[in-house]
Amino acid sequence: MITTTAAGRTWHYSHNLGRQTAEHNQSKFGRTGGYGFPVDVAAAGNDILFVISRGYGFPNVSYDFDVFTRIGKTTMDEDHIGDFARGGFTWPVGIALSKTDGSVFASDEHECNISVFDPDAIQTFCERDPDGEYFNRWGTKGSEPGELNGPAGIAFDANDDLYVVDSMNNRVQVFTKSGDFLRTWGSAGTSKGEFNRPWGITIDCEGAVYVADWGNHRVQKFDLDGEHLMTFGSQNGSSSSLNHPAGVAVDSDGDVYVTDWGNRRVQIFEPNGEALAALYGDMRELSKAGQYALARDPESIKRLNRYDEPIAYLNKFSRPVGIEVDDQDRIIVTDAMGRLVVYRKDSDYQEPPL
Repeated sequence: MITTTAAGRTWHYSHNLGRQTAEHNQSKFGRTGGYGFPVDVAAAGNDILFVISRGYGFPNVSYDFDVFTRIGKTTMDEDHIGDFARGGFTWPVGIALSKTDGSVFASDEHECNISVFDPDAIQTFCERDPDGEYFNRWGTKGSEPGELNGPAGIAFDANDDLYVVDSMNNRVQVFTKSGDFLRTWGSAGTSKGEFNRPWGITIDCEGAVYVADWGNHRVQKFDLDGEHLMTFGSQNGSSSSLNHPAGVAVDSDGDVYVTDWGNRRVQIFEPNGEALAALYGDMRELSKAGQYALARDPESIKRLNRYDEPIAYLNKFSRPVGIEVDDQDRIIVTDAMGRLVVYRKDSDYQEPPL
């Protein structure tokens, strides 16, 4: 068991899910699937996860669209239920679930809009209906209040209002779930409450809003009305510094998890902003999807990676982006390698006897 221990808490690497593929397979390993550059993940409860994949940005050689751009529905045990919205985005970024009905909301950075999907609308591979799957879509490109330019991370508060990181406008905007504008805060800069291409966002159980301030290499904390509460993280070259933080999540104890994209790790901060520990991936086994691929062609990964042992290349984060903490305080990280990496937190861990 790979563990990271600090200040009375321990994080255990649990397992990883998926691989870099557009396939959906049934095999001796179960229903397996994967992702194409997964950028965000949302936990729905009952071990269900929704994962949004950015894709490759160009059509697949066998199809006239990017089959990797889609939303995947899977379980924590890597039972890949299926996919939807395949080819339905240009440059997807964030995903969030409505508190009241579980509808799946997704942001598209290029189209400057928010799309809403039925969480049960599984699509058969490899059909595409980019204009027919969503049941609501709203957003207009611009810089006026209520307009969007490069929307990134999204998150719902307890009232089911949607907070959108309006990245190119360097602000956070708040809408009703039907898209009605409510309020906004933020502007370009480096001072408190200012942003430089912000990305991820989360809202904790007490109603505090955390924003990953990508270009300023920090995380800012606000109340629900945008009043600045705290800033932590910097690019100072220390072991606890941040280098373009992408995603942010908070567990039930108030510990803050930040995907430190540039440093290829997840930084953990205490509720007061003090750096606590870091996670680096720690994968020591293939996912079920990876086992399926290796069983089908045992030499393929070795040839690709030029290693005798393929796991040696796969056991660290490539580019961690999205992050979620579920209702059991399991930490789920999306990695550019086409997988999710899961950790479990233990507040009462004791070292096993020698």
